[in-house]
Amino acid sequence: MNATLLDFTLENINEDQIGRFVAPIVFLCILLVVGVPGNLTVLIIYWNKYTKSVYRSLILNLAIVDLIFCTIGIPFNIGRIVHYYTFKGQWVCKTFTAVLIFGIMYSTHLVMLLSLHRFRQICFPLKNQISLQNVHYFISACVIIGFILSWPQAVLIEIEHVTLERNITGHTCPVTASEPSVYSIAYSIFNVCMFFVYTIILFVLYSLIGKKAYQQRQKRLPVYTTERGRNVQLIDKMTKIAFTISVVFALSYLPLFVLKLAKDWFHEKDLNEIEFSILRIAERCYIINHVANPFIYALFDNRFRQNVRLLASFKWRFPKNEPQEQSKPDNEQTIPTTVPIYS
Repeated sequence: MNATLLDFTLENINEDQIGRFVAPIVFLCILLVVGVPGNLTVLIIYWNKYTKSVYRSLILNLAIVDLIFCTIGIPFNIGRIVHYYTFKGQWVCKTFTAVLIFGIMYSTHLVMLLSLHRFRQICFPLKNQISLQNVHYFISACVIIGFILSWPQAVLIEIEHVTLERNITGHTCPVTASEPSVYSIAYSIFNVCMFFVYTIILFVLYSLIGKKAYQQRQKRLPVYTTERGRNVQLIDKMTKIAFTISVVFALSYLPLFVLKLAKDWFHEKDLNEIEFSILRIAERCYIINHVANPFIYALFDNRFRQNVRLLASFKWRFPKNEPQEQSKPDNEQTIPTTVPIYS
C-alpha cells in the first residue's frame, strides 16, 4: 500500500513538473525528426553516388554512428526527461548511457581522423597518406578507442536519489551527477581535458591548412588544366566540409563540458522553470553534432544538394552503370595540392 502511494505521489510530482520539461523535450523531438532522415539521406547518397575514397569511408562511418545515435540516443534522452523523477532502471541507465558515450567517443575520433587526413593531404602531399587499403585499420582503431573510453561510464553511472517535497525520494538517470564519486570526477576531468586538447589540435591543424593554401595562392602560377581545376575544387570542398564538421563538433560539446566544470556553482532546486529548461537543453546540445552533418554537406557540396532534390522528388534512382562523382582516389588527389590551389 505504501509503495503504491509512493509511486502515485512520485508520478504526481513528475506530472506537476512537466512544464519544466516541455522545452527540452521539444528540442530533442526536433533533433530526432531532422536527424534520422538527414543521416539516412547521407548514407543513401554517399553509398550510391560517390566513388570509393578515404573521405567517403569516413563520411559513411560518421553517418552510421550519427544515425544510431539519433535512433537510440535521442529517444533515451527523451525518456529520461519524461521520467525525470521516476527513472528506476539502473541497468537501462548504465547501458544506454554507455552506448551514448561510445557514440560520442567514436564520432569524435572519426572527426579527428578526417581532419588529420585533410592536413596531411594539403600540407604534406608527398608523404605517406591514409589510403583505401589502410583506412579500415584507422576506423577500427577509432572503434576500439570508443569502447575503451566509454566503458568507465557504464561502471560509474548510478541512478541518483533526489529528495523531493514531503521527503519523497525521486530517482533520476543524470547527465551530470550532482554528487559524483572521486572516480567520476577523474573521468569527467579526463573527458574535459581531452575535449580541450582535441579542440586545440583542430585549431592548429586548420590554421596550418589555411596558411598552406594562402601561400600557394600567393605564388600565382600559370593557369592549370581543367582536370587540375576540378581537383582543386574537390579538395577545397572536402576541406571546407571537414573544417565545418570540426567547428560544429567543438561548439556543440562545449556547453556539456562547461557544465561539468560548473556543476557546483548552482543547485537544481534553486532554478526556476526557464533556467531549468535551459540547463537541460545545454546538457544535450552535443546531440546537434550528430544531426548537423547533412546540412554541412548540403551547404558545400552541390552534387549532394542535387541528389537530395532528386531523392525528395522521387526522381532519384539507384545507379547501376551510371557515372559517379568525378573524383580520383585519395592517393591521386594528393599530388595536385603541391601546385594548383590558386585563385
